[in-house]
Amino acid sequence: MGLRFVYGRAGTGKSDFCFQEIKRNIDNNRIYMITPEQFSFTAEKKLMEVIETEAVFNAEVLTFDRMAYRIMNEVRFGEKNKLK
Repeated sequence: MGLRFVYGRAGTGKSDFCFQEIKRNIDNNRIYMITPEQFSFTAEKKLMEVIETEAVFNAEVLTFDRMAYRIMNEVRFGEKNKLK
């Protein structure tokens, strides 16, 4: 599992590069694309267009908040701190 940062100036093709990489690797790996909240719907829509399917199971667009929520649930953070 790896982490890859793609950065550059506006209009240089960062998003297109990311979507093409996801398309190229979707059959082999579980892929998460982390985006700001305001870009998540657009990214999900674009992912479906690039993959050319109606359902994607190995790739997911996450916002920072949603990713944090998933991690906390995965490690069951806070379960010991619940009030009874």
